[in-house]
Amino acid sequence: METLVAYAFDGFVGAERAAAGVRRVEAHYGQLWGESARRDGCDAATVGVHTWSRREPDCFWPAWRDDDNLCVASLHAPLGYESIIGEVAPQRAPTALARAVIASPARMLDLAPPFVLTVLDPADERLELFTDSIGVGRLFQLRVADGWVWSNRPAAACLFADVPAEAAARGWRFAAGCGWFMADTTPYNRVLAVPGATRIVMEGRRARRTVTRTDATSIWSGPTGDELSPRVVEETAEALRGVARSVARLWPGTPTVDLSGGRDSRVVAAAFLSAGVDLRLNSYDAVPGEVQVADQLVAALPYEVEHVVTGGTRQPAVPAAPAKPAAAPELVERIKRWHRYGEGLRSASYLFHAPPRDLAGVSHLAIGGAGGEVAHGHFYPGDVLTLDARPLEGKVRGFADKLQARLVPAAGPADQVRAAVTGQIEQVFREAIQGGFEDAKMLDYFYVVERLRRWGTVGERTGVVSPLLVPAFVRGAFALTPPQRMENALHCALIRELVPQWVDIPFFKPVPAAAPTTPKRAPAQVKRVADAADRDAIGALLTQSRPWADDFDAETMGTSWAASVHGSSTAAQEVALRQFLWRAVFEEHLTEVNQHITAPAPAPTTQTATMPPARVTRFRQRLRRQAVVRKLARGQVWRLFRGSRFGRSWGGRRR
Repeated sequence: METLVAYAFDGFVGAERAAAGVRRVEAHYGQLWGESARRDGCDAATVGVHTWSRREPDCFWPAWRDDDNLCVASLHAPLGYESIIGEVAPQRAPTALARAVIASPARMLDLAPPFVLTVLDPADERLELFTDSIGVGRLFQLRVADGWVWSNRPAAACLFADVPAEAAARGWRFAAGCGWFMADTTPYNRVLAVPGATRIVMEGRRARRTVTRTDATSIWSGPTGDELSPRVVEETAEALRGVARSVARLWPGTPTVDLSGGRDSRVVAAAFLSAGVDLRLNSYDAVPGEVQVADQLVAALPYEVEHVVTGGTRQPAVPAAPAKPAAAPELVERIKRWHRYGEGLRSASYLFHAPPRDLAGVSHLAIGGAGGEVAHGHFYPGDVLTLDARPLEGKVRGFADKLQARLVPAAGPADQVRAAVTGQIEQVFREAIQGGFEDAKMLDYFYVVERLRRWGTVGERTGVVSPLLVPAFVRGAFALTPPQRMENALHCALIRELVPQWVDIPFFKPVPAAAPTTPKRAPAQVKRVADAADRDAIGALLTQSRPWADDFDAETMGTSWAASVHGSSTAAQEVALRQFLWRAVFEEHLTEVNQHITAPAPAPTTQTATMPPARVTRFRQRLRRQAVVRKLARGQVWRLFRGSRFGRSWGGRRR
């Protein structure tokens, strides 16, 4: 539920403007926070910061700290902060960390994402904002006529600035293709994402704005190049131990760490065990055979660790209730709730998942392996090594084609959508090449700067810990060659360093189920939009003519909807239908936000397109007559001025 709003205006505007912005934010989010939110903040003439956090926090790191002439606002907890300021108690650490990062901004990049730091010096009217190395900790900015507004929630920026919330055509074009908002776009017009490794300094008294950004490739390219040296492994292992120790210091109780039979969770669990942190291991008995690998890992440890298995046959037997067919959900209302919760930033893939009831309900600590994908080629196609052997231009083209085909549904998005996604893919590849990544690592670079920082749950709320996002791990991943990445070389080296007893236990690989001997319906049933209880309402939304609907091919979408109704649609068709519906319902979300806006909405720019042809002709003729009159009037005024005493004097000086 944590929400941050910071602002900087070009001049003094009075305390009421900030107070009115706070009231609009609270009017919208109050229903999502309930009584669980507390507000802290400070206004200093031209700059200010306000935060809303849990009245009863579940983390020892304070979201707001006001002492030593500084106001420090944080989003998330800075894992690994001890490496910068020492083992200071979390309650007293924000100011010390802020001063250390201001003195040496590069130290911010040593912390594990997600983290956003905002520092206000009221006496000097100086505001500084820092984003983490990847940009997982969310920070969005809105430019207004006389200043700037920043927030981790794009709707909050519009509300505070009293700017009507509108859909961003460019952002939603990307979303129509790949399902997320690429580059610096967001769902909201004029609200842009601040990239990772960025420092923004606003000096109110001097009306000066300074923005610096560290090049990502310089953060992730180690001095060893394509070499996974022992030093890189040791540094990465120690960084992961530091994250584990931070978790133990920042959250009360015994942390629960997931342990599957796979790669990423094993490295995370090994880091906690190697750091000597008391923990509880949890495994999910969901895929046949995987929990047996987890049991084998626990048994190999030279000491006892509490291990809990949830799901499957390990759960206590519960008397089965009479089977009742699940009621079909009403998808339009569900999407409205998702937009209310995630402000359009969640992807349409969550359509068949129930959204949280509010922003205050989830507070538990979640420790996972997000980020590990960068070390095992998440976006690598099956023929990656063949493509990697091509000349540079050929591999760029080949990788871009493979990635576009993977990200964009085969049916539904229009040609301009595919072109936009392809253009952004190639742009990111060029950035990677400029940073020295001229092989398949450009796919890993794309994964980090485009996909990883948009994970729905990591940056969305506090208490989501992803140790593998620490910069040292990402550097280690980029030290791998593509073949090493496909062989999990970094994971194996780290496990050998952290918990050597686990080295010889193979990673779990699911075995494909045997082919059925009798004809049966495919087990992976396609979830269809047309099966919803509000099918008629969905059909109406799909057939309405709207400007943004041009991002989808009308004929293909009509065919897909008919196939969904008849139960014959493919998975690709359903993906396009979900993304179209996700976008259509966003308009209703904008209406909810804008009910708190007092500024008038901008006038529509396509009024003449709806006029009858005869009226359009008369309208154009009137404009031409007015132009002639203005021209004649200007000439008459000029002749009168030129003949006057002042005009003759002015003309003489000109000569």
